Amino acid sequence: MNSFKTEPRCALTLALLMTGLMGGAQAQTSTGVDSASGQGALSLPFGECGVGYWSSNRNLDDKTEFGSVQCQLNWRPKLGEDLRLGVSLRVGSQDERASDGASQRLREGYLDFDTGALSVRLGRQLLAWGRADRINPTDSLSPRDFTLLTPDDELQRNGIDALKLRFALGTATSVTGVAAQFSPHVTPQGVNPSNLVKPDNPTAPEWALKLDHSSGGVDWSISYFDGFERSIRYQLDGRNPRLPVFRGDFERVQKIGGDFATAQGAWTWRGEFAHSKLTLGCTLCVPAERTLTSLVFGGDVDFLETMNFNMQLFANWRDSFVEPNGPPGLQQSLTQGLNRLNSEFAGRDVGLTFRLSDRLLNDRLKWELGAVLDLTGQSSVIRPRLTYSFNDKLRLNAGFDIFDGPSQAYFGTLNKNTLAFVTLNWVF
Repeated sequence: MNSFKTEPRCALTLALLMTGLMGGAQAQTSTGVDSASGQGALSLPFGECGVGYWSSNRNLDDKTEFGSVQCQLNWRPKLGEDLRLGVSLRVGSQDERASDGASQRLREGYLDFDTGALSVRLGRQLLAWGRADRINPTDSLSPRDFTLLTPDDELQRNGIDALKLRFALGTATSVTGVAAQFSPHVTPQGVNPSNLVKPDNPTAPEWALKLDHSSGGVDWSISYFDGFERSIRYQLDGRNPRLPVFRGDFERVQKIGGDFATAQGAWTWRGEFAHSKLTLGCTLCVPAERTLTSLVFGGDVDFLETMNFNMQLFANWRDSFVEPNGPPGLQQSLTQGLNRLNSEFAGRDVGLTFRLSDRLLNDRLKWELGAVLDLTGQSSVIRPRLTYSFNDKLRLNAGFDIFDGPSQAYFGTLNKNTLAFVTLNWVF
C-alpha cells in the first residue's frame, strides 16, 4: 500500500486536514452532537484494530503463513454548525517478515459543508454507488485494494480525491455531481508475466452525475460516469515476433447506469444495470473501442426470525472478446494469457450469487455462507464466515476463501488465493 506521506496527490487533502485541526481548537467549547457518528464536537477517534493469521495472501503467489496487524482509525469532529472534518486512516502490516515494515493509507481526508439542501465535500472520500448486493456495475469511482487481508470486503475500498456536490430536490430526490482525480485498483501481481508494459496513471479529470430518489415504495437512481477503468486493459503487441509483449493502458469509460430497490412482502428486490463505451488511446490498439453491458437482479428475505437468504443473477455482454482458437501453439497461448490478464473468458458470461446467514446466542454468534457461481466458465468461489462477539468491544472472525475452476475461467485464475484466516478485533 502506498504511504500517504509520499503520495503527491495528497497535498490538497493534507492541507484540508491542517485546516480542520486548527479549526478543531475553536470547536472545543461546543457540546453539540455529531448526528453521523453519534459523538459530540469533542469526539475522539473511533474504529477497530485487529491481529490475524492467514494461510495465504491475496497476491496470487505461492507464499504461505501470513500474520497481519491492521488498525482502522476514524475521526468525525464538527468544526462549526454546518462544517465537519472527516478522516479515515488504515495502518498496519500484512506480513511481519516484510522488509518495508508497517504501511499506511489515508482512505479519507475531507471537509464536509452541509446546509441540508446543499452538501459540499472536498478532499479524499469514499464514493460507493449502486443498490445491488456487492456486485455493482454503477460503482465506478472508488478504487479497491484486492490484495488487502481483511474479512470485510468493504475495507478494501480506498478513497479518491474529489469534489462532491449534492443538491436536494425536496425530501425524496437529490442530484449529486462529482469531479475526481483518477486512482487505480491495487491488483494481485503474483502470476503476471515478465513481458508486461504498464502505463502511467491518467491525469485527465473524471466526473459523474446521479439523480437519486428514495420514496413511494421504490428507491432508484440514474447515473452517468465519464472517467477511466480502474484496472489496466492489456493488448498483445506482436511487432517483434521473437519478443511479444502485453502492453497496457487505462480505458476511457463513458457509462450510463441505474439501480432500484423495493420491498414486496417479506422480500426486498434489487436490480442494477450499466452500459459502457470503453476507448483505448493507444494508436495500435485493436479494437480501440468496445462496449460492455452488465446486469444484476435479485432479492433477499428474512425468515425464522434470525436467518436471511440472498440470491442474485448477474450477466455481462461484451463485443470484443477474442476466442483463443486454432491448434495449440504460441499464438493460442498468448491469446489465453491476454484473456487471463483482462479477466475475460467469453463474449457473454452469466452467474449466480447467494448468501445464507444466521444470528445465534442473542446475536453474539453469526455465521454466513456465501458463494459466487460462474455458470459460463464453470468456476466458483465459496466463502464461509463465522463471527463471535465476546462483548461489545472484542470480536473473533474466522473463515475461508475457496476458489475453484479451470485456468481459463474467472475464479479458476484465482486458485492461488484460496485461504483460511482467523482474526481477533478490538472495537473502540
